Amino acid sequence: MTKRKRIIWVLGGTGYIGRALVRHLSDDPLNQLHLLLHRHLPLRVLENVSTFTGSLARIDPLWFERYPPDVVFHLARPAGSRRLTRALSARSGKAANRHLVHLLSKLDNPPTVIYISGSLVYGPRHAKDPASENTALQPVAYARYYHQNELPWLEARQSGLLDVRFARPGWIIGPNSWFRHFFWEPLQLNGKVPIYGSGKQLMSMIHLHDGAAMIDALSIYGKRDQDLNIFAGTPIAHKTFCTMLAELTGCQTMEITEKKLRKEHGSTVAEALTASIPMQSLYPGIHAKADTRFPQPEEMLADAVRLLKDE
Repeated sequence: MTKRKRIIWVLGGTGYIGRALVRHLSDDPLNQLHLLLHRHLPLRVLENVSTFTGSLARIDPLWFERYPPDVVFHLARPAGSRRLTRALSARSGKAANRHLVHLLSKLDNPPTVIYISGSLVYGPRHAKDPASENTALQPVAYARYYHQNELPWLEARQSGLLDVRFARPGWIIGPNSWFRHFFWEPLQLNGKVPIYGSGKQLMSMIHLHDGAAMIDALSIYGKRDQDLNIFAGTPIAHKTFCTMLAELTGCQTMEITEKKLRKEHGSTVAEALTASIPMQSLYPGIHAKADTRFPQPEEMLADAVRLLKDE
């Protein structure tokens, strides 16, 4: 496939996955990047891209008319730290996304939309029945809230308004986000790697860099309305993951019961950390074209630990 110049919009490009995706996209000189930012973010770190300040709910339609996107990568998700605030954010986010669907569908040449979701939308799965891209959605934990933001895009796809493709990453291994908060920081505090719950729950994993590359591969090599599960290697047990991390850092493990986890972090966090969601993909060809650098869990973890130690 011959590469061509692309006008790309990234919504939510300064978050955990968003930063990695922007770095990946910036490596290709044929990509012309436009980012929607919040007011409090330092613009100096994004000097090589066009930036627009605002929110999903207040996007100026003229921006898209002046810089019509070929592709929109959508990672923006209203946040919330408690059940009530998550519910309120989900409601406002759903309305903002419905407005955005309307704006993009009215363009002369509507773009391809790559919506970055997550594996929690599949809900718990048995080892012998991993989630594929065709698996029915049964959101759990955080996904119960952020899936509300996806509904307008699912509706737009079903009605034929837009080419909408969902990228659904598993556990994204990198030096920040959940890995830092729930594993690296407890390791630094206690000298032990926590094993949450039974440890039998299965994890499908992807390195942060490879996740960005695979998301982009969906935009380039995917077909209209095609989804892609984002992971590498085979699913591993949570306890195996923790043991690998302990061996890499020369530490021991410690067990955190689900009851204690719920008491300290709440039911949503506990459900997310203990959910068993193995994944498979119907489209290994797209995975192969992403040129994965860290295909195995040991390699993903080793690189994340290296980056954290270098801080």
